[in-house]
Amino acid sequence: MTVHYLPGAGFDSNIFLVTGNRPFLVDTGTGAQLDRTVAKISELGIAGGVDRIVLTHRHFDHVGGARKLAKRFSAEVMVHELDAQPLREGDSFQTFSEMFGVEMSPMEVSTFVEGDVLSTGEHDFEILHTPGHSAGSASLFDREKGLLICGDTVFVDGVGRWDLPSGNLKDLLRSVKKLMELEPVDLYPGHGPCAFGDARDQIAGALRYLGEA
Repeated sequence: MTVHYLPGAGFDSNIFLVTGNRPFLVDTGTGAQLDRTVAKISELGIAGGVDRIVLTHRHFDHVGGARKLAKRFSAEVMVHELDAQPLREGDSFQTFSEMFGVEMSPMEVSTFVEGDVLSTGEHDFEILHTPGHSAGSASLFDREKGLLICGDTVFVDGVGRWDLPSGNLKDLLRSVKKLMELEPVDLYPGHGPCAFGDARDQIAGALRYLGEA
């Protein structure tokens, strides 16, 4: 199992392809780089594509490409239950798509909650509810390998915003502390570079950024 990193371009979030017997995609960007994502999946020899698209949260820069990719691969789109309704309703305010000058289209999603497990057939990723950036922000953690895919909760050298709809600073602080307790090894954030081997140091830096020494 490998986590393949597709760096965000323009307004796009990073996209992660988790390979294995049952590969899945984490986030989709705005959809502007859709062909690049499809090409990467093909390049890696995943003939059947992916059957699950996992969204770390509701924001357009992470979910804008989900409908088209789901149709392309007949994939299930999954999100935390607290971020599902704005996607189902196509809420341009709650998904922040209006900031990008785009109207959000409704999409069908299924939901997960804290403690659910997504398996590739080789490794298991546990769902962690990490609100603060949005009410339903979620992270994925492979405890065996220490791999943490954290959406916009933590970045290298920072954290995600908490001033958007359903964001909350106190929730974000609790979520970052929660991630710190996991002792992750590698960090795969929603934007910017990844961190390999020093994930916990990056999370400690996020706590300092939030005023927690």
